[in-house]
Amino acid sequence: MALVDHDSWDIEYEGCERLRHQLLVHLNQRQQLNPKDAKYLQLTASVKSGLEQLGKDVNHLKVVLDNAVTWETSPEEELQQRRIDFDRLTFQLREINEKFVNSSRSNVLAASPGVSSPSVWQDQGSGNAPMDVDTLKLRQAEMLENQNRGLDALSATLSRQRVLATQLGNEVEDQNNILDNLADAMDRVENGVQRETQSIGQVNRRDSTWGYWLVIIALFVAIIVVIFV
Repeated sequence: MALVDHDSWDIEYEGCERLRHQLLVHLNQRQQLNPKDAKYLQLTASVKSGLEQLGKDVNHLKVVLDNAVTWETSPEEELQQRRIDFDRLTFQLREINEKFVNSSRSNVLAASPGVSSPSVWQDQGSGNAPMDVDTLKLRQAEMLENQNRGLDALSATLSRQRVLATQLGNEVEDQNNILDNLADAMDRVENGVQRETQSIGQVNRRDSTWGYWLVIIALFVAIIVVIFV
């Protein structure tokens, strides 16, 4: 089960990354064109559909991540990295949306130099209808809210990275304690071996001394027997 989930995540995440890269390429190409060109309109429609598809893919990727966390199908370190990747992908999706909206406005305004009042235009798909001041304020508020959400996502990512770094630091400290205990145990074993070696040497020396005394006593007895017999 873990292998299937791992493959599903990798495949879907790589698909989102490819689509995100393609959207950025299309946006850059669109920025170089005149809003009245047919290629511009074609790229606009392509970017819109791509953004919708990427949003769906990111939502499904969130479901895959939640399932992996719920059922613990992968190691905690891998799940932590997936959370970081998902937060970064979500933040990048918001950036692409904002870039698309801003580029649409700037291109339309640039193509309409005769406009004297500070009005703002919608993108190509809405018929180039001018927005009033209230709508502009609402759109600016939405952009600020999106930016705040992006900053919140980035802050959450940094917090998770800090937690992961703390966990790794604790793990390294535990490993160091284990190594210190192992070194102490080895020192105790080495001291015990040295004591046993010294004891064996003393026993050997004592055994050698008793042998000499037995030889001396035997010779003494032999001399006495030879003299008195």
